[in-house]
Amino acid sequence: MVSATLSLYSVPALLVTLLGFFALTATLLQRRIPKDTNALADRIERMLPLTQCAQCGHPGCRPYAEAVAAGEAIDLCPPGGVELIAQLKDLMGDDAPQTHGDMATAPPIVVAVIDEAACIGCTLCLDPCPVDAIVGAQGFMHTVIEQECTGCELCIAPCPVDCISLETQPATLAPAPTPLLGRGCINCGQCIDACPIALQPDQLLKLSNAQEWAAAEALDLQRCIECGLCDRVCPSEINLAARFTDAKRTAAMQTAVAAEKQRIKTRYTAHQQRLIAVQSQADNRRADRLAKLRAKRAPSHTTERTDGTDS
Repeated sequence: MVSATLSLYSVPALLVTLLGFFALTATLLQRRIPKDTNALADRIERMLPLTQCAQCGHPGCRPYAEAVAAGEAIDLCPPGGVELIAQLKDLMGDDAPQTHGDMATAPPIVVAVIDEAACIGCTLCLDPCPVDAIVGAQGFMHTVIEQECTGCELCIAPCPVDCISLETQPATLAPAPTPLLGRGCINCGQCIDACPIALQPDQLLKLSNAQEWAAAEALDLQRCIECGLCDRVCPSEINLAARFTDAKRTAAMQTAVAAEKQRIKTRYTAHQQRLIAVQSQADNRRADRLAKLRAKRAPSHTTERTDGTDS
């Protein structure tokens, strides 16, 4: 009887001990296995707005992504706003470091504007602009390409006559999503048979509800002609056509945002390469001038021979 009682108590204790041992081993292995910081930085960079504004204290979005992957605060990107903080929290965990806490509201959209009458054409604002959004030349009036400006403020400080300011742009409000009517999909498949272009409305509905836009695009979401035939045969009375209209617009917007991010990143990379090339040319010219000066100042090493000829 005593042995049976001891065995009953020993089994849970053994299980708890084994679980604790496995947890400790997993923790030690996790600390020893190096983290793929490059892959994590890539994911973080895709989340960032890629405005290259340097307001986070880093020279660009990629350096900030690498810093966040290494443990930097996740709330240092004003253009990203509260949505970016939420996304980084989901990725990095609730204990991810923050400096100011969650932002109450997203910052307004601003662009730089040059007072063209006061501009003296000094070109000092050209190099600081990370995306080459300022057009001008020495001695000529400068102007800002509004579509390219990211509102980073980096051009304001170098201006010697204070002719650059920021103007707030009206925010474009996203349309409210269409509410999902009906009693929920029962996977009956009738909408598949009714679709005139052989789509899978039931799968597209699930993917759009889960915001899996890449998968929805792979199932030809954009080919939906919104005819409403799937609505008529749906026994759950789901407003499928209206949902697909919203899904197509949202998916297209996501694609456009990704393309715009890549375009800005390309301009930023080209800008950085141009600055490096200009600096390299300046260094080469400086080195050539110094070499010529040294050659002029170097003493003559010719000596006279005893017979009067130079050696």
